[in-house]
Amino acid sequence: MAILLSLIKNDSEIKKEYPDIDISWYRQNLEFASRDISTKTLMYLFENGNEKNNDNEYNSAIKYGYEIANKALKKICTEVGLSKDKFCSYLFDKVLILRVLVPHDTDLNHYYEIMNSRGEQLEEHEILKAKCLEVLDDTDTYTFNRIWEACSNMEKYVQYEFSVDQRKDIFDENWNNFKCKNFDEIKSKINNTDKFGEQNILNLLSDETDYYKLLYVDKKKLNNNENPDRFNTVINFSNFLLHILKVQTKKDISLDDKSLMGSFEEHLLANKDKIKLFGYNLLKGKFLFDKYIIKREFTKGTDHWSLKCLKQNERGSYYINTFGNEDINEGENRDILMLLSMFHVSTPTLVYKHWLNAALKYVFDFEEKSIEAKDYKKYLEDLAKAFVFDRFLSNEPKNYFEIIYENNGISKNTTILKEKLDKGTGVENFIFNYLDYLLWEDYKKGKGNRIYFKDENEFGEIEDSKIEKFEYTFRSSVEHYYPQHPINGSFIAENWLNNFGNLCLIDSSKNSRLSNYMPTAKKEHYVKSKTIDSIKQRIMMEYDSWSTEYEDDNKIEIKRHSEKMKELLFAKFINP
Repeated sequence: MAILLSLIKNDSEIKKEYPDIDISWYRQNLEFASRDISTKTLMYLFENGNEKNNDNEYNSAIKYGYEIANKALKKICTEVGLSKDKFCSYLFDKVLILRVLVPHDTDLNHYYEIMNSRGEQLEEHEILKAKCLEVLDDTDTYTFNRIWEACSNMEKYVQYEFSVDQRKDIFDENWNNFKCKNFDEIKSKINNTDKFGEQNILNLLSDETDYYKLLYVDKKKLNNNENPDRFNTVINFSNFLLHILKVQTKKDISLDDKSLMGSFEEHLLANKDKIKLFGYNLLKGKFLFDKYIIKREFTKGTDHWSLKCLKQNERGSYYINTFGNEDINEGENRDILMLLSMFHVSTPTLVYKHWLNAALKYVFDFEEKSIEAKDYKKYLEDLAKAFVFDRFLSNEPKNYFEIIYENNGISKNTTILKEKLDKGTGVENFIFNYLDYLLWEDYKKGKGNRIYFKDENEFGEIEDSKIEKFEYTFRSSVEHYYPQHPINGSFIAENWLNNFGNLCLIDSSKNSRLSNYMPTAKKEHYVKSKTIDSIKQRIMMEYDSWSTEYEDDNKIEIKRHSEKMKELLFAKFINP
């Protein structure tokens, strides 16, 4: 671009035939930190064009590029019958410069080579955005694009994608409430305060406004309280778009980004008003996602699940637990965090996160009425029950759309198949995670009030700070506590081997290492750990032995533990 503008500035034909073309505003501002000759060559071309000079003092490749540009400009204008003033008009008014961010560890030489040879491949959501912009009126495209770009960074709280004035106008004085009621209101807030706006190349290259400072210095100053590597999201942008579309349309849309274009073409792209509504819902949805959906937070050298919102006061911006309690191990914020992480680790893939769609639907439906912690927690608990009893243990499993959109997350099933719990590795992971949540809730009741952490026949009350601090991790392996292939060759009957009492959910790598060990050896390994994989497993390890009714001592721990855990599960099925 620098070479082309220097060419236009010095072209004698343009100066003579098109005197109205004035680019005196342009100043050569491209330089190379470690290539003085290249910088000197660009400055020379800007001042003099490609006049004769000492080639040894200048970069011959850049001078050659100037000649190629000169020939190409003449060829293009001749072949298409285009005057140079129209070419310049199009160049200055229509051509846009895109800034592409690359990861900090990118091999820049390799990236430059790829860009030169084949350009950057557009992602499908970028193509989708272009299709949406084609349908909108010109007055709406800038706002829609600003919303889209602001929401596309899923790792970052969306308020940080706007100027300070815009944050106050869109999210109120403390940045913690979404104020706008429709797309046009967002447009008015952005247009009234956006200093940058929709600029053509003529404005961008003008020296009247220091846009470089505006974009790269001032914005950095505004964001100095935000660490971009602090949070890690549970979903990517392409799949998030589908969640917002499903919430908006309330249609049974696939939550797999392979269906992204098809779903939008069917439900949105033909209608301008629906696209504007989607733009509004996208920004609102990203704000609600940041505030009411868990993230993985990295601070002080450790990482944990967090449920936090962004706020602003006279001292600056800061993160606070969404539901107010600062102690991560207490209060309703912790309860909701546990429920959300329970859902997430049970469905760790980016696609088919039906729990997330349900949570987003809930916060959309109740956002204007104020979302209370006790109500949100109750909804998530009801949703978990519906997943277990209406889908995983039902004789006629309901689909997720029916559970979420028709039954509002309330279990409607009246009969369950209890035998599905005694299927070994065939038991759904979510059931184990849900049971651990119920056990964690029971443990919080306090000593003397707990039901499932004591066994009068074998052990007294269990006291373990690891249970109180229990955090969900990505456990994917159903372990047989009494092994399928015991080292000592002492096999047990298959019905007891695959009984729910003999099963728990742990990390797959641990299961691989310890799978054939006897319960006593496994216990010796796990007690040394600073954390626990499974609360259910923690109770199982409290038993002195782990036998079945077919053994001589007749203690039948597997059976007794199974009955106790099923009692807890089925109590939730019976009780509202």
